[in-house]
Amino acid sequence: MLNVRLEYVHPWTNHAGMYLARERGLYKDKGLDVEFTSGDFFRGDPAYLLSRGEYDIALVRLNQLLFHQQGEASLISVAVMNQCQIGGIITNKSTGITRFRDLEGKRVCIPMGVKRLYTELEQAVAKDGGDFSKVITIDPGEWEPDIRSVERGKFDAFINVAWWEPFQGSQPFDQTVTLSFDSIDVAPHHSYYVCVRREFLDRNPVLVRDFVETTVQGYAMVREDLQAGVQALQPALCHIDPEVLEASLKAVLPSWFDGDGNWGTADLDMVRSYTQWMGEHGHLSVGLDDAIRAIDNQCVTNAFLPHGGEQVPKPMSLPDVG
Repeated sequence: MLNVRLEYVHPWTNHAGMYLARERGLYKDKGLDVEFTSGDFFRGDPAYLLSRGEYDIALVRLNQLLFHQQGEASLISVAVMNQCQIGGIITNKSTGITRFRDLEGKRVCIPMGVKRLYTELEQAVAKDGGDFSKVITIDPGEWEPDIRSVERGKFDAFINVAWWEPFQGSQPFDQTVTLSFDSIDVAPHHSYYVCVRREFLDRNPVLVRDFVETTVQGYAMVREDLQAGVQALQPALCHIDPEVLEASLKAVLPSWFDGDGNWGTADLDMVRSYTQWMGEHGHLSVGLDDAIRAIDNQCVTNAFLPHGGEQVPKPMSLPDVG
């Protein structure tokens, strides 16, 4: 059994390529029995669970990846999920918000008070000629809102996944408004990294390559047949209207592929620039020098992608213990 821990408390459309690859038997053809798991963070986030060996593969954020760089338990990214960041401002047309500076005087919910999101929002409003001090920010605690919170008048806008939460409301999809931080060039970054433990990779390089190459095929298949992606997800998301899944898939799909149409490619220049940005604004979990050193030592690699063209990291040298 190959245990894959997804990044959120439930699967969503970003995982469609993996679910379709499993449904079509592509993993099985490689001898892989793949199980996808979601859940709360009571015992730790996916990166902690992966580092402790409770899962074989996990989807984690860059900051989490950089934090877990301790010998055999170090995490290494073998693919990325998205070529751009996942979050943005979400609202609807009734609020009159069409750009970042329109958030002046508006109530904006920032899930769990994430400080990095405050910084991104502040920079985006300022870049658009607005005054961030006039934005009313709200921390909802452990609750992560969707578009229904705007429809009910709790907030004027909120930050969350621009390819999922906008489609959870009662109004037509064309009434939603999303503002991407990437659209105003604030902290561009990959959203999630497909990671394994270093010791697992050193013991199972062929298995890891087979998983990655099969996942590449799965995402290409969703691109060719969107409805197949919807159908593959529906059993795991039986509580979600298939029209919602289709709309969300259409929104997220372009983010999967690089300029050459390949899934999974990490832009190492963007990885470094985002790491630098996090370091400059106090959002890194480790020292900036340590973070850059980890990147230079291939904690993010494209070597296991069929189009990667990079040299596979050498197995970690371990001391003999007498």
